[in-house]
Amino acid sequence: MVRSSIGGRLASVASATLLIAGMFAQAAPALAASPAHARTSSWIAHPSTVHQAPSRTTDLKKLAGAPSKLPFKAATASSALRSLEAKGYPTGKAGAPAPGSHPDVVGPPAPDPATASGAPAATTPVAVAGQTGGGAGTSVGADPGIAVGPDEVLQTDNTSLQVTDRAGNDLVASKTLPSFFGLPESPYTTFDSDPRVLFDTLRQRWIVSELSWDCATHTYTGDPALFGHGYIDYAISDTADPLGSWTSSSFVWPDSLPDRPSLGTSTDKFALTASVFAMVAGSGTSSPDCASGAFSSAQAVVLDWTQLGPKFDALKLDLAYQEYPDLDAVRVATQEPVVDPALRMIGIGNGTNAGNVTYINVTGSAVKRSVADSTFDLTALNVLPVFAVPPSPHQSGGSGTLTSAIDGAPDSLIYRAGKLAFSATYPCTPTGDSVVRDCVRVTTLGNAVPSVQPTRLGDTLLGTNTFDESFGGLAWSGNAVLQAVYTRSSSSTFASAYAQYNLPGDTPIAWSAPQLLTAGTATYAGSGWGAYTIVATDPQDPTAVWVGDPYANGSGGWSSTIHELVVGGAGASYTPINPVRVLDSRFGTGLSGVFSANVPRTFAVAGTHGIPANAVAISGNLTVTQQSALGSVSLTPTATASPPSSTLNFPVGDNRANNVTIALAPDGTLAAVYKAGAGQHTQLILDVTGYFLAGSGLTYSPVPPTRFLDSRTDPLIHTFHANVPQSIPIAGVTIAGVAIPSDASAITANLTVTHQTTAGSVTLTPTNNPNPGTSTINFPVGDNRANGLTIALDPGTGKVSAVYKATSGTIDLILDVTGYYSISGGAGLLFHPLNPGRRVDTRLALGTLGFGNGLTGAQGTTPRSAVIAGHFGVPAAAAAITGNLTVTAQTASGDVAVTATSVAHPTTSTLNFPLGDNRANGITVPLGSGDLWFVYQPFVGKHVQIILDLT
Repeated sequence: MVRSSIGGRLASVASATLLIAGMFAQAAPALAASPAHARTSSWIAHPSTVHQAPSRTTDLKKLAGAPSKLPFKAATASSALRSLEAKGYPTGKAGAPAPGSHPDVVGPPAPDPATASGAPAATTPVAVAGQTGGGAGTSVGADPGIAVGPDEVLQTDNTSLQVTDRAGNDLVASKTLPSFFGLPESPYTTFDSDPRVLFDTLRQRWIVSELSWDCATHTYTGDPALFGHGYIDYAISDTADPLGSWTSSSFVWPDSLPDRPSLGTSTDKFALTASVFAMVAGSGTSSPDCASGAFSSAQAVVLDWTQLGPKFDALKLDLAYQEYPDLDAVRVATQEPVVDPALRMIGIGNGTNAGNVTYINVTGSAVKRSVADSTFDLTALNVLPVFAVPPSPHQSGGSGTLTSAIDGAPDSLIYRAGKLAFSATYPCTPTGDSVVRDCVRVTTLGNAVPSVQPTRLGDTLLGTNTFDESFGGLAWSGNAVLQAVYTRSSSSTFASAYAQYNLPGDTPIAWSAPQLLTAGTATYAGSGWGAYTIVATDPQDPTAVWVGDPYANGSGGWSSTIHELVVGGAGASYTPINPVRVLDSRFGTGLSGVFSANVPRTFAVAGTHGIPANAVAISGNLTVTQQSALGSVSLTPTATASPPSSTLNFPVGDNRANNVTIALAPDGTLAAVYKAGAGQHTQLILDVTGYFLAGSGLTYSPVPPTRFLDSRTDPLIHTFHANVPQSIPIAGVTIAGVAIPSDASAITANLTVTHQTTAGSVTLTPTNNPNPGTSTINFPVGDNRANGLTIALDPGTGKVSAVYKATSGTIDLILDVTGYYSISGGAGLLFHPLNPGRRVDTRLALGTLGFGNGLTGAQGTTPRSAVIAGHFGVPAAAAAITGNLTVTAQTASGDVAVTATSVAHPTTSTLNFPLGDNRANGITVPLGSGDLWFVYQPFVGKHVQIILDLT
């Protein structure tokens, strides 16, 4: 929706928000804190200095056919911002004290030059053209942002937004941000710049923000502005589909301009920050020159996610506000994954503390008016030296200077798993050089407890002899690799994009060699190259990050390349083991005591029970018992109270198991959370059947699901008696044209039990074992039940053994094999673990262009397919997937079969279930032409809802 006038933008503010501001504005008292150079303070609720504008709606699909243009000359607007920033905090830091010059500062250690780790360059499976500063002209700097979701990639620059799939194909024509935010074009002009973009994995929603301003006054009744208005515009998608509807609003500063905004989220809060400048009289409403006043302060606004649901009403939002007059800038960290309620910020001091590094922890709720912060001056506390003004980076040709608008303030700020990292451009003399140049400073802090002063883990300078390296962006991949992307230039080279990374097992100063991403091809003709580069963590692939890296193009402007950077993504081979129990909360194995509902717990896997410390994933079997209420359990690499998928669903009073193949966290742990009503609890058991390692080992070959055992009809293996194991030939056997080679060491399969006369369990092991210490499937009487598995074969005979554990009785077993692991031959596939993600949920509407949910509407007896490859991090060339299949809302008992091709009446089944039972099964199945087929097999006219989570 285009806003036709500022009346539409602010009319409700005058009547509603300002009244509330007058009622609740309060001073922010400074409270004593310990240690010295730390303080705590509360925040203002509904301040009078910043207002909330009404909500607006937009839809990218509807914008797709509309003209997309800039209502102003972007070069003129950019010039106004550069002029503003030139008299802001860069000059304030010019006299920043050297370490140790502060009266009560002993002197924190200086940053350390990086050393070569010897690690190979990252791979770039995606390298496609991103945005180009065409509409912006050559005078507007490159400020490229990027965000990545399960299926799409959003890229922003100073003036526009582009949406592609994960392969780089455009999904909608690039749109200017004034069109996206509906900025007014008449009777005055609204200017914009500095967009930020983020995908919030916890809520599966996209966020875009930007700075905008106008030089208009008296635009509505009671408008207090004498010179103009500054805004931080923000938009949040209403769903996980970025091509669908968005709700947007603005925070409004009359007569002030919030420059260089940043955004961040936590489990319960959303924050926007900016450096605020005063406005002055401009030359007219079509000129941006009212944005040229003096620096005021760094400021931050916080909202609660509980009020930011789809299509939220901005005028009903509670906000908390804080002003930091002693800071020139403050940046809020992005979290990935989003697991912590605290917001972490880094600021840069001014005045007598010019350049000091300040850490801020923000807690509380805007709704409850309990937002407060604790602040630590890390320079005064001898933790980190000051930020410092870097020299202007050089380039070949032209003026010889890439930009003069560079300030040394924090550029990128990220948080993950107890670590906080930020980057800044910093003056240094690279090893072997004699000239002070630009280096990228990468600082990492230990910050597991946000309210405690963080510890210095590393403070490293990325610099190269004869080159300037500037505008660094950071992201941690899911496997804890710290990636840095920056601009490199010199008096003899054009502005180019480079990357380096630091492995989690290396020291903070050990970095891979600089890797050229995209080479510049000409002299940048502008005066301000940019202010930041955003790097985004891939929410699905734990080995990947994404960047839209800028470089100087042949037209004298800038272009970008969208790169996926992968470290450790070569795939992992498999080692089967005799099943071993790594978690049994009943007896203190792994963890002790019940799992309380909605409280995630972490336990060690790698480095225990013979599983190597460098294992990256495991196969196994998760069992729930003694649950006090129905619910579900989710296994995830990182602890989260709100997982996006489930592993095991169950009612009360049912010992139930499910197969898993899942990535481990970088430290070798797994996390589990029981989702149920408050006050409920359960016990959990996890048996591991094998592990995956990078390097040589067994590779995988999928086969069409094939029935290798049915004791109801098999002439050699008959009904199983309690506690009497029988062996099933697998390796070297061919059935229905499907051959398992004699050197197969393990299989993936689906085990189904039927005709059981007594409740109990069945355990599969490589060799006969009448009393195994683990279980594969648990069941009551009268329930046909299935469970996937990955299990080692007896190395001498190629068989697998099964035993029915019960007090007495008999049972029939069915074993459908879906693939095998071997040391050579076959398909030779390696395992690429993903963060669990939901690809199919037939209960929900189909996403735009087939993205989002792979199927919509209940599944009946007619086979239907969903495209898997190319979605949720699954590459287009994938031949098989692991995942979790769940059924719900079935109208009759039956089974669902998952196949690689359309089969109306398959001879195998994947998941058996009665009526009224939400049931899941871990699967490893081959893909057809990148897709999977589903068919429900009860009576004609019945249906079931299907959910598929990929792992």
